[in-house]
Amino acid sequence: MVNSVLRSASVCGVVLFLSLALAGCSGNNDKKAAENAPQEAAPMKVVKAEIRDVPNWGEWVGQISAHETVEVRARVAGFLIEKNFEEGRTVKKGDLLFVIDPKPFEEDLKQAQSGLEYNQALYNKAAKDLKRFKKLFDEGVVSRDEYESYETQAATYKAQIADNKAKVENARIQLGYTKIYSPIDGVIGRVQVDVGNLVGQGENTLLATISTMDPIYVSFSVSEGDYIRAMRDQKARESGQRPIRLILADGGEYSQPGRFDMVDPTVDPQTGTLGIRVLFPNPENLLKPGQYAKVRVRVSNHQDAVVIPVTAIMDVQGMKSVYLVDADGAVKNQPVKLGTESMNLAVVTEGVQAGDMVLAEGINRVKPGMKIKPVVVPMDPGTPQQTEASGDAGATPAPVAGDAARPDPGAAQPAPGDGAKTGAE
Repeated sequence: MVNSVLRSASVCGVVLFLSLALAGCSGNNDKKAAENAPQEAAPMKVVKAEIRDVPNWGEWVGQISAHETVEVRARVAGFLIEKNFEEGRTVKKGDLLFVIDPKPFEEDLKQAQSGLEYNQALYNKAAKDLKRFKKLFDEGVVSRDEYESYETQAATYKAQIADNKAKVENARIQLGYTKIYSPIDGVIGRVQVDVGNLVGQGENTLLATISTMDPIYVSFSVSEGDYIRAMRDQKARESGQRPIRLILADGGEYSQPGRFDMVDPTVDPQTGTLGIRVLFPNPENLLKPGQYAKVRVRVSNHQDAVVIPVTAIMDVQGMKSVYLVDADGAVKNQPVKLGTESMNLAVVTEGVQAGDMVLAEGINRVKPGMKIKPVVVPMDPGTPQQTEASGDAGATPAPVAGDAARPDPGAAQPAPGDGAKTGAE
């Protein structure tokens, strides 16, 4: 009986083992079949490299300065008794700014006028005597010496009158200097001397400074190479226009375009740079003298350049490359050499031809040899030449590729022309 039970248990165990083994073999076969099944390629966006004319932008650090700056000084000595403006506000030409105590100058004017009147009276008397003695001299009643003495006396009083008139005019001018008016329209700075102080004693005391803020200058220096490239840009020379943009310390672009104002006649032999000054409108007084900002100017134009989106470029330890996609969707890593970047587009000098399909997004999700389903999308339609023609100041072109690192405009920088090169060589 016991043996019968044991045989039955053994048979059941064998059956259970065979069932599990068969189930395991079936699961492995299904997994291998799923792995070997062909996977559908994922759709990804690609763009076709295009031929375009791309501007070559130069970037330099410039310093902002006022269009006009006038120092308001005391021209006569006296106590300052009035200040008729608010510091930091706009003043108009002819506005009364300061008043120096006029009383001493009023007395000087009165004294000069009294001297004039006194000598005028003496001259009138001498003129009448001369006229009378001239008649007597002609009749032979008086001698020549007596007549000439009256003639000399009249001439002396006449000379004294001229001297008195000059003194009166000078006293009037000095009195006029006690009221100080604004010589220009502009923004007036802080007062250097408070009301009640003695000014103009021994020197022309500085009272305040007025600066014209609209328009405003930006000065910078360019290298000889950039200057020559710009002059060879015949298209810009013939049109008489060259886009000038200003990048402020916060990284944003200034809304107003600039224009060239002055170019130094000679190159600095010590730095090899040429000083340039441009003019920017400043209606909102956003730009302040003394600020530093980056000036971007189109140096030249790349004709018929092959361009691709900047987002398609990979940079591994300084080596640039892109993913090319063939007609079958196969992905290939292609090293490239780049030129100028502008309007989020990069010029490719080697590695890509016009019409090549370049992976435009998701470059971190693929590997060479993978296959994708390419979906061709148009490249950015905003071309650089269209932006320049329309005068769009909102576009932000990238600096010239390969330029040396440039200083931050928010940091202190040497002024152009002091020996530091600010332009790209």
